[in-house]
Amino acid sequence: MNPFLDQLSRNFIVPINDLTYLIRSAPYRYKVYKIAKRKKGQKRTIAQPARELKILQYWVMENVLQVFPVHAAATAYRKGKNIADNAQPHVAHSYVCKMDFKNFFPSIKATDFERFMSKNPLAAAWTQEDIGQMSRILFWKQRRGGELLMSIGAPSSPMLSNILLYDFDVEVAALCAEYGVTYTRYADDMTFSTNEQGVLREVEQKIPAICRRIQSPKLTVNKEKTVHASKKGARRVTGLVLTNDGLVSIGREKKRIIRATFHAYTLGKLKPEEINALAGMVAYVKSVEPKYLQQIAKKYGAMALNKLLAGRGPKNPPKLKI
Repeated sequence: MNPFLDQLSRNFIVPINDLTYLIRSAPYRYKVYKIAKRKKGQKRTIAQPARELKILQYWVMENVLQVFPVHAAATAYRKGKNIADNAQPHVAHSYVCKMDFKNFFPSIKATDFERFMSKNPLAAAWTQEDIGQMSRILFWKQRRGGELLMSIGAPSSPMLSNILLYDFDVEVAALCAEYGVTYTRYADDMTFSTNEQGVLREVEQKIPAICRRIQSPKLTVNKEKTVHASKKGARRVTGLVLTNDGLVSIGREKKRIIRATFHAYTLGKLKPEEINALAGMVAYVKSVEPKYLQQIAKKYGAMALNKLLAGRGPKNPPKLKI
C-alpha cells in the first residue's frame, strides 16, 4: 500500500503505473538556464520544472507541506505577506545589519527533507517510500548520479525552504532576543536591527556558529555580502528604503522610472512587453507603497491605472498530462 501514490492517482485520475514513471523521471524534467547575477561575470542557474511536474509540486505543497510550521521571522513567500512586511519591523531602528547565505536553495538537499520528515510527528502518516517519492518530485538533479538539490525555479522551493529552516530561525530569534535585536529573514536575506550601537557586530559573529551547529540543512554565511548601515546613510532592506521619518519606500529612483514609464503608457508609446513589465512594477508598488499609486492616479488618471492593473488577472490552472 502506498498512501501517497493512491492519493495522487485518485486526485488526478491517473493510473499508478503512469505516476510511478513520472515520479521516477521527475528530477530530470527541468528546463535549465542561467541568468546574470548582480556581480559582474557571475551567473545563477535556474532549473524550472516541466508543466506536469509543477502540477505535482503544487499538490504536495497544498496536501503535505502546509501542515508544517514556519517561524514568524520568515516573511518570504507567505500568504498575506509581502516584501514590505520584511522591512517594516526594522523601520524605527537606527542600526541595520544585512547578511545572506551562499548558494541558498542548492545548499538544501533531499536528504535534509527526508531527515526532517522522518523525525517530525506531523509527517507520521507518510511512509519512507512516500517521502522518497516526494523528494523526487520536489528536488532536481544537475547531472546523472548527482544529489537531489532544491532548485531555483520550482514553485515548492520557497515554501519548503521556510519549513526546513524553522530550527535555524528559532535559534537566531532566541539569540536576537537576548541582545534586544529585531530579526527577519526573506529567503536567504537575513536582516537585524536595533537602536543600540555596536550590538549588531556581536550578533553577526554568532550567526556562523549557529549554521555550523545546525547540521541540516547545511548553510554557510556569505561574509562578502554582509552590510551594516545606519540612519546616517541609506538603510535598505530587501531592496526597499527605510526612510528617516519611519516609512518603507521603493525609493526615489524607482519612483522616477515608474512615473516616466507610466506617462509613456498613457501616451500609447509602450510595446506590449513593456506594458506587461510596467503592470508588474505597479502591482509591486501597490503591495509596498500604495500611497505613491494615489499620486500617479491623481496626475495621470485613475482610469488608466485601473486599466493597467486589470490586465493582470489570474489564469486557469493547467491539467495534469503525462
